[in-house]
Amino acid sequence: MAMITVDVAVPDALRPVVDVAAVPAGLGDAGSAWLVLSGDGRLARWTPTTGEVREVARYREERPASEYGGGVRLRLHVSRCGRWAAVVQDRGRYGAVVDLSTGATALKLDGGDYCCETVPFALAFAEHGGRPVVVHRTDWNRLDVTDLASGKVLTARDSPEGDKEDAEHYLDYFHGALSLSPDGTRVHDGGWVWQPWGMPAVWSLTAWLRDNPYESEDGPSYAVYPEVSEWNWPAVWIDDGRIAVYDRDEIGSGTVHVLDPTSIEPRSPGVRSIEAVATFPWPVGPVGFFTDGKHLLIADEAGLHGVDITSGQRVFAIDGFRPARQDRHTGTLIEVGGAHARLWTPPEWTARAG
Repeated sequence: MAMITVDVAVPDALRPVVDVAAVPAGLGDAGSAWLVLSGDGRLARWTPTTGEVREVARYREERPASEYGGGVRLRLHVSRCGRWAAVVQDRGRYGAVVDLSTGATALKLDGGDYCCETVPFALAFAEHGGRPVVVHRTDWNRLDVTDLASGKVLTARDSPEGDKEDAEHYLDYFHGALSLSPDGTRVHDGGWVWQPWGMPAVWSLTAWLRDNPYESEDGPSYAVYPEVSEWNWPAVWIDDGRIAVYDRDEIGSGTVHVLDPTSIEPRSPGVRSIEAVATFPWPVGPVGFFTDGKHLLIADEAGLHGVDITSGQRVFAIDGFRPARQDRHTGTLIEVGGAHARLWTPPEWTARAG
């Protein structure tokens, strides 16, 4: 496997870089393309192989992240089609979806302020019936899905009366980072429950939007993995049948859990548990999980490690390479630091929806 990384200069017009997210490459482009959020709120399309920069929109915060303390940071998400972008406050309350074709704000986001400082802002772009949609937090224990072209909420439903714990469909769960399976049909949620305990959850996006607006609370496809204690650590879909999540115990030892979201077992009345197909230790806290579609790619302080998903054995490494984001279209990983960026593309990659 080729381990050659490419170093490029970050154009002055983009700095300081707050976050990046991949967009579809344009006709004739060589390599990946990225949407960059700059410190002054500019959203610009950047093609590292050519150095081309084109501003496409501006983002203005509804409420400054600084109001919520030092833990809040802005996070950038982009739809698979490349038309829509969201800028959200991880560990904060607000965000917005921007139509990159016009530069206009298409949807203002408010995830509520109850314990919002404990989680990233829950958001993921998806598609339903060939139309782009966005899954987003609208309260600490509620997600909704909005059709981006029409602005229609596709998951309209009544909340439990009085938000009582014994009410039908009540969900005692703080939604965390969201990610879609490669085929775009399932949602992974890295949230937590009282008293506080990490609780990865998975459910069917298809069933949620086609059959049951309560699917994300207690639908037939909703299942959890109760064998981790912490949240906000990395997670990644390896393929449609395997998710890798990380956990660290009280003494600082770490474990990778490989989950099969298609293998569900009843654990207690009303609780369905996701089965793990492998676990292995990884003592150093990772800064990111990625994949080449076969291996788990773990970024930590030492660099990037390609790990066998069954045994946990390291099969290759790129020293000093600590990527922060991955291009779903090409598989390219990118690390941006100051005036320079570093990229690496796996030799084989299958584009994915999520």
